[in-house]
Amino acid sequence: MVLEKTNVSARVESTLKRIVKKSDFTHKDAYEIGAKIIACENAKETITSINKDSDLDRRLKETEYEILKEKKDQLEKELRDM
Repeated sequence: MVLEKTNVSARVESTLKRIVKKSDFTHKDAYEIGAKIIACENAKETITSINKDSDLDRRLKETEYEILKEKKDQLEKELRDM
């Protein structure tokens, strides 16, 4: 069996990447947790359960806002420096 190597990180939402970076976990930990959920054959149920969580939705929106605000602030700084 030939395994195809792909860059999973490139397809992970930037908001989720930011949350992992701010946590005590590494990207390796995040992939390992995800792989273990898939190996347990509970991925569909887990994803459905997580996506229904209103706290997760709030946290994702907050992190998304932080990312956009940082980009906005950086662009404004670059504009002032011109």
